[in-house]
Amino acid sequence: MAHRSSGLHRVLDRPRVYERFQRLLGAHAARRRLVDEFLRPYEGARLLDVGCGTGSLLDYLPRGVDYVGFDLNAAYIAEARTRYAGRGSFFCARVGGETVDGTFDFVVAKSLLHHLSDQDAHSLLATAGGLLRDGGVFFSSDPVRHQDQPLLARMLVALDRGRNVRWPEAYAELVRAHFPAVETTLMTDLLPIPYSHFVMRAENRKARPEPGLS
Repeated sequence: MAHRSSGLHRVLDRPRVYERFQRLLGAHAARRRLVDEFLRPYEGARLLDVGCGTGSLLDYLPRGVDYVGFDLNAAYIAEARTRYAGRGSFFCARVGGETVDGTFDFVVAKSLLHHLSDQDAHSLLATAGGLLRDGGVFFSSDPVRHQDQPLLARMLVALDRGRNVRWPEAYAELVRAHFPAVETTLMTDLLPIPYSHFVMRAENRKARPEPGLS
């Protein structure tokens, strides 16, 4: 993980401090918008949340979603298990084929790719592709650098705990190596402060044999 965890960033490793900070920045409205406009989950879907943090995504999902969350921060997972007991399954581990059973309709990597090197991002995306059913959706949102970005927004993005905040083309290139159908959106109004996000929604299309071939 390319992740800053010293100084003031260390405080955000505490789950309740992290959630208060997120809500102060306007995370409630932002999460609702991301789920409703881009993720678009449905009741009965099976969803894997990679880098789930405190499991707060559950607050915005239909009650019937079968939710599984993974995170490497043990304190976040402990908080999630307490807060959402009975609503989801939470694991303090790195997600992989050996740690997950079955397939999913959605794999979510919210605010995660900018914490990963290219190599680790490709590993995650390959895992996601293997865990998604045919027609399933990979979703991500991350801070982004872009042309004509206001100075304050660029400065705030540079302060993020993730060390690998990318340009839009770099994010898209990572995902397109694993998913051919990728929708991308650059957002500059997700939060009430000057900030920029890059959202990707990719459909998993399993390879099918050519007609007449066996």
